[in-house]
Amino acid sequence: MVMIISICSACLTYFLGLHLKKGPVLSSAIVTLSSGLLLPHFFIEGDTLALAATTASYAAMVSTIKFPKLIEMVAIGCICGIVFNLTQDVFVGVGGRLGSIAAIAGFSWFGLKQIIEKFMGKNKLTINLLQK
Repeated sequence: MVMIISICSACLTYFLGLHLKKGPVLSSAIVTLSSGLLLPHFFIEGDTLALAATTASYAAMVSTIKFPKLIEMVAIGCICGIVFNLTQDVFVGVGGRLGSIAAIAGFSWFGLKQIIEKFMGKNKLTINLLQK
């Protein structure tokens, strides 16, 4: 469930910021507030899901120059969900944990994208993987 919430939160934040022109900070705030208020009431593990949604919304506050397609948010949300699941018991109570996970997800996707572009060519990656 963390994976689904992470992907949806990243995509929603990116969509609000880019297509509805709300900006990355307000978009993340909307997703974070909504998930914090709603998810704990509808799911047993709602607190954890709200944290995952918050983390993914931080990850979606990226430059549209580096990440121009909404489909890239699916990858970033997926990486965010994986890292969040792997680090649930690490650094609990330490400030900056969610933002660090978000940064790791963004850097990981950017690095993976660079590797794919190097081996496949930038045009093939754009045409095959990241079209709208």
